[in-house]
Amino acid sequence: MKTLVVVNPNASHGEAGRDFEKSISSLLREEIADYDIHITTGPEDALSFVTKNPNYDRIISVGGDGTLNEIVNGMIKGKSNASVGIIALGSGNDLARTINLKHNYREMVKIAAGENVRKIDLLKVSYVDMNGVKASRYAVNVVGAGFDAAITVRMIKSRFKTSGKMAYLLSFLIEFFTSKTYPLTFIVDGEETSGSYFFLTMANGNYFGGGMRIAPKALVDDGYFDVVGVSKMSKLRLLYHFPKIYRGEHLVVNTVSYRTAKNISLKSDRDVIIQMDGEVVGSLPMEISICEKALKIASA
Repeated sequence: MKTLVVVNPNASHGEAGRDFEKSISSLLREEIADYDIHITTGPEDALSFVTKNPNYDRIISVGGDGTLNEIVNGMIKGKSNASVGIIALGSGNDLARTINLKHNYREMVKIAAGENVRKIDLLKVSYVDMNGVKASRYAVNVVGAGFDAAITVRMIKSRFKTSGKMAYLLSFLIEFFTSKTYPLTFIVDGEETSGSYFFLTMANGNYFGGGMRIAPKALVDDGYFDVVGVSKMSKLRLLYHFPKIYRGEHLVVNTVSYRTAKNISLKSDRDVIIQMDGEVVGSLPMEISICEKALKIASA
């Protein structure tokens, strides 16, 4: 099986590059006799390389959710039919949590190098990119509009030297004092809803923000994505309920809305940025549709 290993050496503040050299590369050699390796040099490099090299049977992602997103988009753009293995070494690793991939290097390598695969859904997203141009991209785990995207921007700018969960929490606390709700209008499978929201999240997986269980009912292979909205409430009440998201207990709060969908269109009369798999990619308006069982991932 022709295998490509894509390593983001800067993931998790350089931990991915160091640990790949120290232990993961030798673990991979034990499982795979021969593989090609590509070390990324910056944003979008993985996407570009995979697009131009579509003839691999298996691609192993060594990095975080953003690295995986680039690989998947490169595969689709290059019309690759490869399966994807995940060695989760990012700040968040939220898809890894959803598929119960334990943070054990030997175990992750064994699964990534194995022949067992499962098919999961993807989200096809149309939006406006950072240059104001209409764009299209696929999300593996989650897409968010509003407060969660603003927190992502804060995390990127701050570069906290800490875990994904703690970095997200610190960014939340900083952003919390200046944030306002966003006027959003969205149509889910033909039904229109308008309101003021702190954020609206479209989730294929269960987690975002380095371990927040935003969509506890989501399944990555059921042909639907989950739509979770946190609407206007007092800042004090938001602060009180916020820890419930980590436990997945927030859906019972009356200012939290939940439903499943196959399609959604979302717009606002304000500038609202969006994040996709933990990376800020652009702004509204946005349309999302489910792509059923579109990706093969290595499985235990």
